[in-house]
Amino acid sequence: MTPSSILRGTAVLLFLQCISTIVLNLLGLKFPPALLAMLMLLALLLTGTVRVRTIEDVCDILIEKMGMLFLPAGVSILLYLDIIIAESTAIVATIIISSLMILLVTALFLDFMLKHKGGEHK
Repeated sequence: MTPSSILRGTAVLLFLQCISTIVLNLLGLKFPPALLAMLMLLALLLTGTVRVRTIEDVCDILIEKMGMLFLPAGVSILLYLDIIIAESTAIVATIIISSLMILLVTALFLDFMLKHKGGEHK
């Protein structure tokens, strides 16, 4: 891990963030720029345009500091605790229903993949 590799990786991530923000503003879409930047990064990694080695060091640092990056979200929860308590029934219902849906879709997908393993039909 060298300073230049960290700088290079940071530059790539910030460039993708900048491009995604510009594209979304030009198109007038309501979509998170960070999510679009991650999708662009995935495409660049899969095509080999950007090598994993280029962003590996900065990603390691970001993962190490992830807990600190979630601190603002935790503070926001405390600021809006009265709203969260008032809407707790809806929040709990949404969590339970979405968890059951994810479990069902995952089970069906796994069942499908196991039945059609490797493109061979059993």
